[in-house]
Amino acid sequence: MHVHDELTPQERRVCRATATGLTNREVASALFLSVKTVEFHLGNIYRKLGVRNRAELVHHVLTRPSL
Repeated sequence: MHVHDELTPQERRVCRATATGLTNREVASALFLSVKTVEFHLGNIYRKLGVRNRAELVHHVLTRPSL
């Protein structure tokens, strides 16, 4: 099992949107979520993927296009 397989479908959507450079507010608007929900998902994503910030998240997504 790959680490990204552990992400929920909603976490994958938030991850991909965040990796395009959108702010939390923009991600929330695009996905019809609250900013708090985006922040919650990002916390889970960072933990599950072992990244500490957006830059590491972008690198992770770019080097694993199946995400």
